[in-house]
Amino acid sequence: MTTSNSPIYDLLLHGGTVYDPANGISGEKRDIAISGSVIAAVEPEISPSLARRTANVSGMIVTPGLIDLHAHFFGYFGAIQPDPLCLSTCVTTAVDAGGSGHLTFDHFNETVISRSTTRVFALLNIAGEGMVGEPEQDLEGMSAELTENKIAQRPDLIVGVKVAHYGGPDWEPLDRGVEAAKRTGTFVMVDQSPSASRPMDEMILKHMRDGDIVTHCYAVSKPMTDANDKVREYFFKARDRGVLFDVGHGAGSFSWRIAQAAVDQGFLPDTISTDLHRHSYLTNQATMPETMSKMLVCGVPLADVVEMSTWRPAQKIGHPELGTLSVAGIADVAVLRQARTHADDGLGFTDNGSSGNRVRRAGHRLEPEITIKGGSVAWDRNGLTRDDWQYTVTQDDRLP
Repeated sequence: MTTSNSPIYDLLLHGGTVYDPANGISGEKRDIAISGSVIAAVEPEISPSLARRTANVSGMIVTPGLIDLHAHFFGYFGAIQPDPLCLSTCVTTAVDAGGSGHLTFDHFNETVISRSTTRVFALLNIAGEGMVGEPEQDLEGMSAELTENKIAQRPDLIVGVKVAHYGGPDWEPLDRGVEAAKRTGTFVMVDQSPSASRPMDEMILKHMRDGDIVTHCYAVSKPMTDANDKVREYFFKARDRGVLFDVGHGAGSFSWRIAQAAVDQGFLPDTISTDLHRHSYLTNQATMPETMSKMLVCGVPLADVVEMSTWRPAQKIGHPELGTLSVAGIADVAVLRQARTHADDGLGFTDNGSSGNRVRRAGHRLEPEITIKGGSVAWDRNGLTRDDWQYTVTQDDRLP
């Protein structure tokens, strides 16, 4: 029997500033109670006496678990394991962007997806073997039909199609990718730099559809802006017809100059992602909080940055049960600390691309504090959800 003094929640996040775009909460103080694997209550104030554990997150930002729409966990030589760099950076859900194709997805699922605490989805590479060097140049291995069949087998894990890195003269890989996505009711994410025979305007205006995504949108290799730092008109036209644009930071795909010019001209990204792999992490610290921080430095409001990192990608991958703090929903929660320095230029943020790695300085940065995945604390930087060490049980000298 539960009495009025008995705890009814497993964990209470107390005093945080909550951003939950799906529920229209933007920078408001809310307490969040978790029971088991679900959000039990979201209220202006919940008594700590009702929870078995309480974490005081006053002054911190609380959001749904972050969703990284573009990362690399398989196939690519720089691929990483999901859990160490996702859960430690408030990411509870991530999408592998084309590491596997229809020939290799089952191995990816067996060795990575099924063994990860991070919730991992996949964009299936149109290349049958996935992102393993030359197969991405092998037209014979790119089958819309076989890609469609594999997606139909595992729609619970495969959320779309990836087309990338093709160096040939034609549009065949993209057109086959679009065909596979059309047949399966999904979308295509494209990483394709322009060439003389494949200009950028033709790609995004003629070959991509409403809902398809251009990743690395602020890359020097694309590029979005002209010699006068003006966003090219055809990017606005592509957006008007429904093409989406994703950050995909990476180790060579984010230019401060392009990003700032685009934001100043109203061309914000639709989604924020990392293109996380070994090199991008070591060179640019391209985690979700770091990439989100860079968009804040460019002047994108925090509420928009959170939406681009939670609710929008959740809807895009067809999982609206994620990216929200709805009561009775999955308890995926991110707690971030907004670190500030006394000087406006005290912190450095590095970009990349053919112009080199260049630093921009600012006075604030989002830092991961707590990650909760399905109600379980997966990361707690400062032990806010833990019992104090002084409550350690004394030992009685008996051997275990």
